[in-house]
Amino acid sequence: MPARPQRTKGVDSARRALQILLQFGPSKPELTVDELIEAHDISLPSAYRYLSLLREMYLIEERSKGVYVLSPEILQLAQAAELTLDYRVEAQPVLDRLRVATGETALYLRRLNDAAVCLALSESDHAISISFQPGHVMPLHRGAGAKSLLASLPKTKRARYLDKLEPPLPEAVRTALDTELDGIRDSGFAESASEVDEGVWACAAVVRSRGHVIGTVSVVAPAYRVEGRHTEIGHAVEAAARELEGVLAARA
Repeated sequence: MPARPQRTKGVDSARRALQILLQFGPSKPELTVDELIEAHDISLPSAYRYLSLLREMYLIEERSKGVYVLSPEILQLAQAAELTLDYRVEAQPVLDRLRVATGETALYLRRLNDAAVCLALSESDHAISISFQPGHVMPLHRGAGAKSLLASLPKTKRARYLDKLEPPLPEAVRTALDTELDGIRDSGFAESASEVDEGVWACAAVVRSRGHVIGTVSVVAPAYRVEGRHTEIGHAVEAAARELEGVLAARA
């Protein structure tokens, strides 16, 4: 068992306030003043002082006299934590089934700052050389999976990303890309051909958790091998994305 971190000195009040906040949970969505006094062996004035601080920071609210619950502000913290999870363990069996269903290589990607990173891969028996490999980071504006992630960003963040590209995209290319990204954002689905690797076709569908895009499921294959199968594979990819969303929702 790892050693506990050394107790930080001079922050007893902050520690107590955080301990009170951490008492809330799925089995304890409400706390009363009496419960806090008993759990922390503090006086009534002290209990109200800590509760007042948490209310001041919009972390809790008083539902009824002496009964406190977490405030909606906490949802922002939960969503931020959600975005830091990679879900590669949950994604792998979904990718394996997608690979069997399509006969082609399946990937799970997520955004890492201004890049797309492959977190999990299920390689087909007909292996192909692709740039997206587990751990590799790639640009957000090329390839079905990466563009799905870029399209999910607010337009201001998307514009900042495109502004930083070197060399800059020609105006006509950027305009066309912006239009394409708007369509991807609306549909949650993207296709690409030879944008990352020559001769490789790909499609991707976004994965959402609690309304936020957390990643994308993609299939990549030699274009010649999937000619005439784009719609079939696209449906399989979208089904896999919904399956992964179901898995994540069930464990929430």
